[in-house]
Amino acid sequence: MPLLIDGTPHEDGVFTLELTPDAPHRLKTSPGQGSLTLGPRTLLKTADLWLPVDACVLWSCFDPFATPAGSPWPRSFYYTGNDSGFFTWAQLRTIENFSWYPQLQQDVHIDASQSQIRELSIHLQAGNQGHIHLKLPQQGMRLHLQGNLEQITVTAGLPESLSLSPATSKNPADEAFQLPDMGSLKQVATLELRNGAGKQPISLQNLLQFSKLESLSLWGNHSDLAQLSSCTQLKALSLRFMRHLSGLPALPTWPELDFFIAYNVEEATGKHLRQQLKDRAKARPWADYTSVSQLRKPEWWAKEYGRPFAGWPTARARIAHAAYELAEQEIGTASNLGHVQAALTAFTARFNTVKGIETSEREDLGLAVQQLAQLPAALSLKLTDEQAQQWFDENRDY
Repeated sequence: MPLLIDGTPHEDGVFTLELTPDAPHRLKTSPGQGSLTLGPRTLLKTADLWLPVDACVLWSCFDPFATPAGSPWPRSFYYTGNDSGFFTWAQLRTIENFSWYPQLQQDVHIDASQSQIRELSIHLQAGNQGHIHLKLPQQGMRLHLQGNLEQITVTAGLPESLSLSPATSKNPADEAFQLPDMGSLKQVATLELRNGAGKQPISLQNLLQFSKLESLSLWGNHSDLAQLSSCTQLKALSLRFMRHLSGLPALPTWPELDFFIAYNVEEATGKHLRQQLKDRAKARPWADYTSVSQLRKPEWWAKEYGRPFAGWPTARARIAHAAYELAEQEIGTASNLGHVQAALTAFTARFNTVKGIETSEREDLGLAVQQLAQLPAALSLKLTDEQAQQWFDENRDY
Protein backbone atom coordinates (compact mmCIF):
# COMPACT_ATOMS: atom_id res chain seq x y z
CA MET A 1 0.00 0.00 0.00
CA PRO A 2 1.56 3.31 -0.99
CA LEU A 3 1.80 6.01 1.66
CA LEU A 4 1.37 9.71 1.27
CA ILE A 5 4.21 11.74 2.76
CA ASP A 6 3.49 15.46 2.65
CA GLY A 7 0.89 14.61 0.01
CA THR A 8 3.29 12.73 -2.29
CA PRO A 9 2.75 8.97 -2.88
CA HIS A 10 5.56 6.65 -1.78
CA GLU A 11 5.81 2.88 -2.05
CA ASP A 12 6.55 0.93 1.13
CA GLY A 13 10.19 1.10 2.11
CA VAL A 14 12.57 2.63 4.65
CA PHE A 15 12.03 6.19 5.84
CA THR A 16 14.05 8.43 8.13
CA LEU A 17 12.19 9.75 11.19
CA GLU A 18 13.16 12.43 13.68
CA LEU A 19 11.47 10.37 16.40
CA THR A 20 13.60 11.68 19.30
CA PRO A 21 15.97 14.63 19.80
CA ASP A 22 18.86 12.17 19.36
CA ALA A 23 19.94 10.36 16.19
CA PRO A 24 17.27 9.83 13.51
CA HIS A 25 15.38 6.54 13.42
CA ARG A 26 14.70 4.37 10.40
CA LEU A 27 11.16 3.16 9.82
CA LYS A 28 10.52 0.21 7.51
CA THR A 29 6.93 -0.17 6.32
CA SER A 30 5.27 -3.19 4.73
CA PRO A 31 2.20 -3.63 2.48
CA GLY A 32 -1.09 -3.19 4.33
CA GLN A 33 0.55 -2.00 7.54
CA GLY A 34 -1.73 0.23 9.58
CA SER A 35 -0.12 0.14 13.03
CA LEU A 36 3.23 0.83 14.67
CA THR A 37 4.87 -0.71 17.72
CA LEU A 38 7.38 1.43 19.63
CA GLY A 39 9.41 0.65 22.73
CA PRO A 40 12.62 -0.68 24.30
CA ARG A 41 14.51 -3.80 23.28
CA THR A 42 14.62 -4.83 26.94
CA LEU A 43 10.84 -5.26 27.10
CA LEU A 44 9.69 -6.08 23.56
CA LYS A 45 10.50 -9.02 21.33
CA THR A 46 9.70 -7.12 18.15
CA ALA A 47 9.02 -3.48 17.31
CA ASP A 48 8.88 -1.18 14.32
CA LEU A 49 10.85 1.47 16.17
CA TRP A 50 13.20 0.94 19.11
CA LEU A 51 13.56 3.62 21.78
CA PRO A 52 14.31 3.69 25.54
CA VAL A 53 11.47 3.73 28.08
CA ASP A 54 12.14 7.32 29.13
CA ALA A 55 12.95 8.71 25.69
CA CYS A 56 11.39 12.04 24.74
CA VAL A 57 9.24 11.25 21.71
CA LEU A 58 8.65 13.83 18.98
CA TRP A 59 5.20 12.56 18.05
CA SER A 60 4.69 15.20 15.37
CA CYS A 61 7.25 13.37 13.20
CA PHE A 62 4.28 11.27 12.00
CA ASP A 63 2.33 14.32 10.79
CA PRO A 64 3.50 14.05 7.15
CA PHE A 65 2.25 10.45 6.84
CA ALA A 66 -1.21 9.63 5.50
CA THR A 67 -3.07 6.80 3.78
CA PRO A 68 -3.93 7.06 0.06
CA ALA A 69 -7.40 8.20 1.17
CA GLY A 70 -5.85 11.02 3.18
CA SER A 71 -6.41 9.63 6.68
CA PRO A 72 -3.62 9.98 9.26
CA TRP A 73 -1.12 7.10 9.23
CA PRO A 74 -0.56 4.98 11.24
CA ARG A 75 -4.08 4.41 12.51
CA SER A 76 -2.96 2.49 15.61
CA PHE A 77 -0.03 2.79 18.01
CA TYR A 78 1.34 0.28 20.51
CA TYR A 79 3.74 2.22 22.72
CA THR A 80 5.80 0.98 25.66
CA GLY A 81 7.32 3.96 27.42
CA ASN A 82 6.69 6.96 29.62
CA ASP A 83 6.29 9.89 27.22
CA SER A 84 2.67 11.00 27.55
CA GLY A 85 3.08 13.76 24.97
CA PHE A 86 0.92 11.85 22.52
CA PHE A 87 -2.13 13.12 24.42
CA THR A 88 -1.19 16.71 23.53
CA TRP A 89 -0.30 15.72 19.97
CA ALA A 90 -3.72 14.05 19.62
CA GLN A 91 -5.42 17.41 20.17
CA LEU A 92 -4.51 18.20 16.56
CA ARG A 93 -4.24 14.72 15.05
CA THR A 94 -6.92 12.03 15.34
CA ILE A 95 -5.76 8.57 16.46
CA GLU A 96 -7.99 5.58 15.89
CA ASN A 97 -6.37 3.38 18.53
CA PHE A 98 -3.59 3.98 21.03
CA SER A 99 -2.38 1.20 23.34
CA TRP A 100 -0.07 2.52 26.06
CA TYR A 101 2.17 0.38 28.26
CA PRO A 102 3.63 2.87 30.76
CA GLN A 103 6.57 1.91 32.98
CA LEU A 104 6.10 4.72 35.48
CA GLN A 105 8.20 5.21 38.58
CA GLN A 106 6.44 8.40 39.68
CA ASP A 107 2.96 9.93 39.55
CA VAL A 108 1.82 11.71 36.40
CA HIS A 109 -1.06 14.11 35.77
CA ILE A 110 -2.38 13.98 32.21
CA ASP A 111 -4.95 16.24 30.56
CA ALA A 112 -6.50 14.28 27.69
CA SER A 113 -9.74 16.27 27.74
CA GLN A 114 -9.12 17.60 24.21
CA SER A 115 -7.39 14.50 22.81
CA GLN A 116 -8.90 12.96 19.69
CA ILE A 117 -8.19 9.31 20.51
CA ARG A 118 -11.09 7.11 19.53
CA GLU A 119 -9.97 4.06 21.50
CA LEU A 120 -7.46 4.29 24.36
CA SER A 121 -6.01 1.19 26.03
CA ILE A 122 -3.80 1.57 29.09
CA HIS A 123 -1.93 -1.50 30.32
CA LEU A 124 -1.04 -1.05 33.99
CA GLN A 125 2.02 -3.13 34.85
CA ALA A 126 2.61 -4.80 38.20
CA GLY A 127 6.05 -3.22 38.62
CA ASN A 128 4.90 0.37 38.14
CA GLN A 129 5.50 2.71 41.08
CA GLY A 130 3.68 5.74 39.69
CA HIS A 131 -0.02 6.59 39.64
CA ILE A 132 -1.83 8.05 36.64
CA HIS A 133 -4.26 10.94 37.17
CA LEU A 134 -6.16 11.29 33.92
CA LYS A 135 -8.66 13.84 32.58
CA LEU A 136 -10.78 12.40 29.78
CA PRO A 137 -12.94 14.04 27.12
CA GLN A 138 -16.60 14.45 27.99
CA GLN A 139 -17.63 12.08 25.21
CA GLY A 140 -16.46 10.02 22.26
CA MET A 141 -13.60 7.96 23.71
CA ARG A 142 -13.70 4.22 24.40
CA LEU A 143 -11.45 3.43 27.36
CA HIS A 144 -9.80 0.06 28.09
CA LEU A 145 -7.92 -0.48 31.36
CA GLN A 146 -5.89 -3.65 31.86
CA GLY A 147 -3.76 -4.91 34.73
CA ASN A 148 -3.54 -3.22 38.13
CA LEU A 149 -6.65 -1.02 38.10
CA GLU A 150 -5.61 0.80 41.28
CA GLN A 151 -2.77 2.54 39.41
CA ILE A 152 -5.09 5.01 37.69
CA THR A 153 -7.66 7.63 38.69
CA VAL A 154 -9.88 9.37 36.17
CA THR A 155 -10.36 12.86 37.57
CA ALA A 156 -12.68 14.32 34.92
CA GLY A 157 -14.59 13.37 31.81
CA LEU A 158 -16.42 10.16 31.01
CA PRO A 159 -15.72 7.56 28.33
CA GLU A 160 -18.35 6.45 25.86
CA SER A 161 -17.68 2.91 27.07
CA LEU A 162 -15.40 1.31 29.66
CA SER A 163 -13.63 -2.04 29.43
CA LEU A 164 -11.86 -3.45 32.50
CA SER A 165 -9.45 -6.39 32.36
CA PRO A 166 -7.99 -6.67 35.86
CA ALA A 167 -4.90 -8.77 36.54
CA THR A 168 -6.10 -12.14 37.85
CA SER A 169 -4.18 -15.28 38.72
CA LYS A 170 -4.10 -18.42 36.61
CA ASN A 171 -5.66 -20.45 39.41
CA PRO A 172 -9.48 -20.54 39.23
CA ALA A 173 -9.57 -21.85 42.81
CA ASP A 174 -8.14 -18.59 44.19
CA GLU A 175 -10.44 -16.27 46.11
CA ALA A 176 -12.42 -14.05 43.76
CA PHE A 177 -10.91 -10.73 42.69
CA GLN A 178 -12.81 -7.70 43.98
CA LEU A 179 -13.14 -4.67 41.73
CA PRO A 180 -11.72 -1.50 43.32
CA ASP A 181 -13.63 1.75 43.64
CA MET A 182 -13.55 3.15 40.10
CA GLY A 183 -14.20 6.76 41.10
CA SER A 184 -15.82 8.93 38.45
CA LEU A 185 -15.87 5.98 36.03
CA LYS A 186 -18.77 4.61 38.06
CA GLN A 187 -21.03 6.86 35.98
CA VAL A 188 -20.54 4.93 32.73
CA ALA A 189 -23.58 3.36 31.08
CA THR A 190 -21.65 0.76 29.04
CA LEU A 191 -19.25 -1.62 30.78
CA GLU A 192 -17.25 -4.66 29.74
CA LEU A 193 -15.50 -6.95 32.25
CA ARG A 194 -12.93 -9.25 30.64
CA ASN A 195 -11.27 -12.26 32.23
CA GLY A 196 -9.89 -15.61 31.14
CA ALA A 197 -12.31 -18.53 31.28
CA GLY A 198 -9.88 -20.59 33.35
CA LYS A 199 -8.52 -17.83 35.60
CA GLN A 200 -9.22 -16.54 39.10
CA PRO A 201 -12.84 -15.35 39.09
CA ILE A 202 -13.83 -11.69 39.17
CA SER A 203 -16.51 -11.08 41.78
CA LEU A 204 -19.54 -9.02 40.78
CA GLN A 205 -20.12 -7.86 44.36
CA ASN A 206 -18.74 -4.41 43.57
CA LEU A 207 -20.63 -4.11 40.29
CA LEU A 208 -23.32 -2.06 42.03
CA GLN A 209 -20.98 0.95 42.10
CA PHE A 210 -21.93 1.39 38.42
CA SER A 211 -25.35 2.81 39.21
CA LYS A 212 -26.16 3.98 35.68
CA LEU A 213 -25.31 0.75 33.91
CA GLU A 214 -27.44 -0.03 30.84
CA SER A 215 -25.15 -2.34 28.87
CA LEU A 216 -22.95 -5.05 30.42
CA SER A 217 -20.65 -7.55 28.71
CA LEU A 218 -18.96 -10.30 30.74
CA TRP A 219 -16.11 -12.43 29.40
CA GLY A 220 -14.60 -15.39 31.23
CA ASN A 221 -14.72 -16.48 34.84
CA HIS A 222 -16.94 -14.43 37.16
CA SER A 223 -18.60 -15.14 40.48
CA ASP A 224 -21.49 -13.70 42.51
CA LEU A 225 -23.71 -13.48 39.43
CA ALA A 226 -26.73 -13.07 41.70
CA GLN A 227 -25.65 -9.43 42.11
CA LEU A 228 -26.93 -8.83 38.58
CA SER A 229 -30.45 -8.86 39.97
CA SER A 230 -29.83 -5.33 41.28
CA CYS A 231 -28.98 -4.02 37.79
CA THR A 232 -32.65 -3.80 36.84
CA GLN A 233 -32.07 -1.03 34.28
CA LEU A 234 -30.01 -3.24 31.94
CA LYS A 235 -30.96 -3.02 28.27
CA ALA A 236 -28.14 -5.22 26.93
CA LEU A 237 -26.36 -8.21 28.49
CA SER A 238 -23.65 -10.42 26.97
CA LEU A 239 -22.13 -13.55 28.52
CA ARG A 240 -19.14 -15.09 26.74
CA PHE A 241 -16.79 -17.96 27.61
CA MET A 242 -18.37 -18.45 31.01
CA ARG A 243 -17.84 -21.84 32.57
CA HIS A 244 -19.99 -21.11 35.60
CA LEU A 245 -23.38 -19.40 35.44
CA SER A 246 -24.67 -20.44 38.86
CA GLY A 247 -26.71 -17.70 40.49
CA LEU A 248 -27.52 -15.99 37.19
CA PRO A 249 -30.95 -14.34 37.56
CA ALA A 250 -33.73 -15.23 35.13
CA LEU A 251 -34.12 -12.93 32.12
CA PRO A 252 -37.39 -11.36 33.38
CA THR A 253 -35.24 -9.74 36.11
CA TRP A 254 -34.41 -7.05 33.55
CA PRO A 255 -37.70 -5.66 32.19
CA GLU A 256 -35.95 -3.33 29.71
CA LEU A 257 -33.60 -5.99 28.32
CA ASP A 258 -33.73 -6.12 24.51
CA PHE A 259 -30.25 -7.42 23.59
CA PHE A 260 -28.90 -10.69 24.94
CA ILE A 261 -25.99 -12.96 23.95
CA ALA A 262 -24.77 -16.13 25.65
CA TYR A 263 -21.85 -17.61 23.70
CA ASN A 264 -19.62 -20.48 24.80
CA VAL A 265 -21.31 -20.93 28.15
CA GLU A 266 -22.00 -23.94 30.35
CA GLU A 267 -24.61 -26.24 28.87
CA ALA A 268 -27.11 -26.69 31.70
CA THR A 269 -27.87 -23.02 32.29
CA GLY A 270 -27.57 -22.30 28.57
CA LYS A 271 -30.53 -24.59 27.84
CA HIS A 272 -32.63 -22.75 30.42
CA LEU A 273 -31.65 -19.43 28.83
CA ARG A 274 -32.84 -20.62 25.43
CA GLN A 275 -36.24 -21.40 26.88
CA GLN A 276 -36.35 -18.06 28.68
CA LEU A 277 -35.66 -16.29 25.38
CA LYS A 278 -38.68 -18.00 23.84
CA ASP A 279 -40.90 -17.30 26.83
CA ARG A 280 -39.95 -13.61 26.90
CA ALA A 281 -40.61 -13.30 23.16
CA LYS A 282 -44.18 -14.49 23.71
CA ALA A 283 -44.77 -11.88 26.39
CA ARG A 284 -42.87 -9.06 24.66
CA PRO A 285 -40.94 -9.44 21.40
CA TRP A 286 -37.22 -8.74 21.51
CA ALA A 287 -36.41 -5.42 19.85
CA ASP A 288 -32.75 -6.26 19.23
CA TYR A 289 -30.43 -9.22 18.70
CA THR A 290 -30.60 -12.32 20.90
CA SER A 291 -28.66 -15.56 20.76
CA VAL A 292 -27.65 -18.51 22.93
CA SER A 293 -25.02 -20.65 21.19
CA GLN A 294 -22.02 -22.94 21.68
CA LEU A 295 -23.21 -24.60 24.86
CA ARG A 296 -20.34 -26.57 26.43
CA LYS A 297 -20.29 -29.71 28.53
CA PRO A 298 -18.16 -29.90 31.74
CA GLU A 299 -15.53 -32.10 30.07
CA TRP A 300 -14.99 -29.48 27.36
CA TRP A 301 -14.32 -26.80 29.94
CA ALA A 302 -12.02 -29.15 31.86
CA LYS A 303 -9.84 -29.73 28.80
CA GLU A 304 -9.91 -26.27 27.25
CA TYR A 305 -9.70 -24.11 30.36
CA GLY A 306 -9.32 -26.38 33.38
CA ARG A 307 -5.67 -26.85 32.55
CA PRO A 308 -3.12 -24.02 32.44
CA PHE A 309 -2.05 -24.59 28.82
CA ALA A 310 -4.63 -22.40 27.06
CA GLY A 311 -2.12 -19.77 25.91
CA TRP A 312 0.59 -22.20 24.81
CA PRO A 313 1.72 -22.68 21.19
CA THR A 314 -0.36 -25.41 19.56
CA ALA A 315 2.35 -28.08 19.24
CA ARG A 316 3.60 -27.61 22.78
CA ALA A 317 0.07 -27.50 24.19
CA ARG A 318 -0.64 -30.83 22.50
CA ILE A 319 2.32 -32.39 24.33
CA ALA A 320 1.20 -30.86 27.62
CA HIS A 321 -2.39 -32.10 27.30
CA ALA A 322 -1.23 -35.62 26.44
CA ALA A 323 1.16 -35.71 29.41
CA TYR A 324 -1.51 -34.33 31.73
CA GLU A 325 -4.10 -36.88 30.62
CA LEU A 326 -1.63 -39.74 31.12
CA ALA A 327 -0.76 -38.52 34.63
CA GLU A 328 -4.44 -38.06 35.40
CA GLN A 329 -5.18 -41.66 34.39
CA GLU A 330 -2.26 -43.08 36.38
CA ILE A 331 -3.17 -41.13 39.50
CA GLY A 332 -6.78 -42.24 39.15
CA THR A 333 -5.72 -45.89 39.44
CA ALA A 334 -2.96 -45.38 42.03
CA SER A 335 -3.10 -47.64 45.07
CA ASN A 336 -0.25 -46.03 47.00
CA LEU A 337 1.66 -42.76 47.18
CA GLY A 338 4.56 -44.24 45.21
CA HIS A 339 2.30 -44.62 42.17
CA VAL A 340 1.28 -40.96 42.45
CA GLN A 341 4.91 -39.92 42.75
CA ALA A 342 5.78 -41.90 39.62
CA ALA A 343 2.97 -40.23 37.67
CA LEU A 344 3.93 -36.69 38.74
CA THR A 345 7.62 -37.38 38.17
CA ALA A 346 6.95 -38.67 34.65
CA PHE A 347 4.76 -35.65 33.90
CA THR A 348 7.46 -33.26 35.12
CA ALA A 349 10.32 -35.03 33.33
CA ARG A 350 8.41 -35.11 30.04
CA PHE A 351 9.23 -31.45 29.52
CA ASN A 352 12.96 -31.78 30.16
CA THR A 353 13.32 -32.69 26.48
CA VAL A 354 11.06 -29.89 25.23
CA LYS A 355 13.22 -27.01 24.05
CA GLY A 356 12.58 -23.42 25.01
CA ILE A 357 10.30 -23.76 28.04
CA GLU A 358 9.62 -20.17 29.10
CA THR A 359 9.31 -18.90 32.67
CA SER A 360 5.54 -18.50 32.35
CA GLU A 361 5.25 -22.04 30.99
CA ARG A 362 7.29 -23.41 33.88
CA GLU A 363 4.85 -21.69 36.23
CA ASP A 364 1.97 -23.23 34.28
CA LEU A 365 3.49 -26.70 34.68
CA GLY A 366 3.86 -26.10 38.41
CA LEU A 367 0.18 -25.16 38.55
CA ALA A 368 -0.69 -28.31 36.58
CA VAL A 369 1.15 -30.41 39.18
CA GLN A 370 -0.86 -28.67 41.91
CA GLN A 371 -4.08 -29.50 40.07
CA LEU A 372 -3.07 -33.15 39.66
CA ALA A 373 -2.24 -33.27 43.37
CA GLN A 374 -5.82 -32.19 44.10
CA LEU A 375 -7.38 -35.16 42.30
CA PRO A 376 -9.54 -37.25 44.68
CA ALA A 377 -7.29 -40.29 44.32
CA ALA A 378 -4.21 -38.28 45.30
CA LEU A 379 -5.95 -36.64 48.25
CA SER A 380 -7.18 -40.01 49.52
CA LEU A 381 -3.53 -41.12 49.70
CA LYS A 382 -2.68 -38.05 51.83
CA LEU A 383 -0.61 -36.27 49.18
CA THR A 384 0.18 -32.67 50.18
CA ASP A 385 0.79 -29.71 47.89
CA GLU A 386 4.24 -29.32 49.44
CA GLN A 387 5.23 -32.88 48.57
CA ALA A 388 3.95 -32.52 45.00
CA GLN A 389 5.88 -29.26 44.60
CA GLN A 390 9.03 -30.92 45.90
CA TRP A 391 8.77 -33.74 43.34
CA PHE A 392 8.22 -31.14 40.62
CA ASP A 393 11.32 -29.14 41.61
CA GLU A 394 13.50 -32.24 42.00
CA ASN A 395 12.71 -33.64 38.56
CA ARG A 396 12.74 -30.63 36.25
CA ASP A 397 15.63 -29.15 34.27
CA TYR A 398 13.70 -26.07 33.17
